[in-house]
Amino acid sequence: MSATVVAGQNIRTALHSAADRDLLVGDQGARTGREIAERTCRLAGALVARGLTGRRIGLMYRNGFAAYEAFLAVEWIGATRVPVDPDVPPVEASAVFAGAAVDLVLADEEHVAGLTGDVLGYDGVPPSGSSWTDQIEVDSDTTLVLYPRQVVGGALHAVTTSYGNWDAVLRINRELYRTGWYGPGFDDREVLLTMQQLMHGTGMVASFPFLSMGLPQVVLDRFDADRALQAVHEHHVTATFGVPGMLTRMADRAQEDAVLSLRHTLYGGAPLAATELRRVRRVLGPSMVQLYGRFEAGWPLAVLGTSEHEQILAGDDELASSCGRFIPQIEVRLGDAPGKPPGYGELQTRSPMVSPELLDPEGWCSLGDVAYLDDGGYVHLAGRLDGMINTGSYHVYPGQVAEAVESVAGVLRARITGEPDPTWGEAVTAYIVPEDPADWSNLVDRLRSNLPQRLARYKIPKSYHQVAELPAAD
Repeated sequence: MSATVVAGQNIRTALHSAADRDLLVGDQGARTGREIAERTCRLAGALVARGLTGRRIGLMYRNGFAAYEAFLAVEWIGATRVPVDPDVPPVEASAVFAGAAVDLVLADEEHVAGLTGDVLGYDGVPPSGSSWTDQIEVDSDTTLVLYPRQVVGGALHAVTTSYGNWDAVLRINRELYRTGWYGPGFDDREVLLTMQQLMHGTGMVASFPFLSMGLPQVVLDRFDADRALQAVHEHHVTATFGVPGMLTRMADRAQEDAVLSLRHTLYGGAPLAATELRRVRRVLGPSMVQLYGRFEAGWPLAVLGTSEHEQILAGDDELASSCGRFIPQIEVRLGDAPGKPPGYGELQTRSPMVSPELLDPEGWCSLGDVAYLDDGGYVHLAGRLDGMINTGSYHVYPGQVAEAVESVAGVLRARITGEPDPTWGEAVTAYIVPEDPADWSNLVDRLRSNLPQRLARYKIPKSYHQVAELPAAD
């Protein structure tokens, strides 16, 4: 049974308590808790004046102070935010916003000109008009985040997070930090480095939880290994979150004898191979923690902690293939997974982080991940039931890519798969039946020219294969 919650109360209270303490630091200078709250209220007032309370609002931002204020303003007026990765092309972003039927898009200067529909540019300059100081109560089941997966045939496929779920995500992550699940010794002197884009996992497990604790963070507009290491040194950063490729690049660029201040180096989206994990651990220090989660079910669901990483460093390869133990705040079971070996099943969870619309009559959410549990209670993933491709820690859904490929002149039919790859984990691969097999070389050139205008870079196939018939689906 749902209840009511005050929209944005956790972070709003923390910002006021932080007062004149710098909570955001970056190339733009610094923002105190008071300044973030005041600017967010001004933006919220402009949105309310447009009649957008409780409506859907698209967000397209690269990391920066304005991104935080835009994300928070939408929440504080009881609306639904529809975030899009800042690196997707305008055509794809506009298709997502149209599919979500947003009433307005908020965007930074980099993106505002390329978008269609009703777009409001906000780059951190407080808009004129009244500041929004009211607090709105919303039903806890009201959707706060509509997270897009893919657009196929003009229809948006997305997962949701409700206001109640979001409060649970913040609460659970605060508990995991303070009880040592994310590494020992967490206290009020922590400093976060936000180096992944805010709309991804970092927003759920790091950036917004830190704001809700009134703790400071350094914000990079985009990831760069040298800049990340410089920020760690200059600001005595103790915590960060990234995908495995970010950590490997930091390890590549760090000095061999570097002594880093990191104590909570979180990563997720994909595992690190045992050999690579040991190399990264030797450089970044005894601070590594792997997280497993899903936007539809919450971040995280399982944690492989610092002590397990030390066991892997000592030679435990079996543990390196795990994504950890399930956190105590959730229930998990294995459901049916037809065609899989005994002991394998589809992961299902009951959790306060899951939106009610995703639950079956017994309160379970099916995740689509096939897994097994070892004797130590560690979970090992073994593929997906829906064909989702995990490439470089990005999730790619084949239907959207196939539709884009088939839109290019000369393609008769296409199937998209994820093929094993030592660099990407899975490489997005296209099998194509061409209209004219003799024109294959020109067709590949057209694909490479056209697809970047329709798809984010990580969704574009790494290779193209000409076939007379499409391979059978798994």
